[in-house]
Amino acid sequence: ECYHVVTGGVSETTALLKERFDYIFYTGSPPVGQKIREASNKYLTPVTLELGGKSPVFIDDEVDLELAVKRIVWGKMLNLGQTCVAPDYVLCSKKTEARFIEIAKKALLEFFGEDPESSPDLARIVNEDHFQ
Repeated sequence: ECYHVVTGGVSETTALLKERFDYIFYTGSPPVGQKIREASNKYLTPVTLELGGKSPVFIDDEVDLELAVKRIVWGKMLNLGQTCVAPDYVLCSKKTEARFIEIAKKALLEFFGEDPESSPDLARIVNEDHFQ
């Protein structure tokens, strides 16, 4: 079996969508996903569109909170949250909330130091559109 992974901008994507594929898998924005879906109709090409969504985290009262929080903070800060699987919000009991926040603050300090903006380990947002 052979798979082609293609990256590129609007011009590359537009050119590619004129070709015939067995399957299209796209991860990105809903407006581009809509264009891909429309173009795929020409050949009835099956498509998977991963257009973002919410990635909640549920913390129950039995979890190893130290470990869970470190993993959640790491997952959120990986590529500064610019991944489709980055945790978006946390659901936890009132009993756990304050401790969760305390551990999260410690984890951020451990990962990025007192001045996160100067940390070489903190990813950067590429442009203003992604910041929004």
